[in-house]
Amino acid sequence: MLAVVAFGASPVGSVSSGSDFTLHGVRVATGGVPTWPVMAGDSILAGTTPAKIRFLDGSVVTLDSDSSAKVEQTDSGLLLRLISGSMAFTVAPNSSLALFSGQTAVQAVANVEATVATAGAPSIGNRATPAVTVSRGPGVLCAK
Repeated sequence: MLAVVAFGASPVGSVSSGSDFTLHGVRVATGGVPTWPVMAGDSILAGTTPAKIRFLDGSVVTLDSDSSAKVEQTDSGLLLRLISGSMAFTVAPNSSLALFSGQTAVQAVANVEATVATAGAPSIGNRATPAVTVSRGPGVLCAK
């Protein structure tokens, strides 16, 4: 008997949507499987409805329809980078999740829902550097 053991990346969260979306370059049909694992390094492109990303620490990010983001692993923890569109988010208490819109860090207060959107993204080389538009929730939120 032959046993096969596969060592892969551990999920950092999950993504779900009411419509098909793209996960790490692969179109995901949501019919029958409502939730898919998300790994560090994954890119997510929401389809015609928002895509909700739930991280293992309890933080939640909702990508608006046709918006995209990438999950990255850094020395200090996870980072979610909004590439295009907009996202709403609620960061869990004591979360090490960092949020960026392009190259701009976004600071949020734990348990306070807020949104951020990219706008007028000028291009530097082949990389977009979006301006950031921030809508405040009931707490303090700033882009820096």
